[in-house]
Amino acid sequence: MSQSIVHREVLQLKATPEQVKRFVLTPERILDYYPGAITGAVLDEGQAIICQGKSGVSIIERVDTESHAGQLTVKVTTATSFSGALTRENVMANVFFTMIEDWALAEVDGGTRLTKTWRNIEKKKMKFLPMGLIVRMSAKGESKKLRLAWDRAAEQAQ
Repeated sequence: MSQSIVHREVLQLKATPEQVKRFVLTPERILDYYPGAITGAVLDEGQAIICQGKSGVSIIERVDTESHAGQLTVKVTTATSFSGALTRENVMANVFFTMIEDWALAEVDGGTRLTKTWRNIEKKKMKFLPMGLIVRMSAKGESKKLRLAWDRAAEQAQ
């Protein structure tokens, strides 16, 4: 499979790799850093969630064929804002772009070294927008929020 990597970051987290895997598919944990977070819900336990922010709605779903013990791969399908219920059908009818996120997890003393890779962006609307640049800028801002919130969540779980 051809991969078009847009951005990669390495974060040190206090959470264990198993906690991080759960957090990725937990709406509350994604809303910790989701831009303009409003609400989220589980679509399919352990497989897919939906999160809404001020500028859109995303479905985050596990890609089983690319996930393994040391990595969780998800497909992010983002729709522009729409009226109506937060359903898979409404998101799919309003898709703005999709991308893949690889969450590579390595257990280290005191937590997890997370290598997060954003790749394979496919724009469906507004093709003139520089989505690679937008995703990179967003990712850099999200990572600090993710680390702080997920470290706090991991500590509270102990």
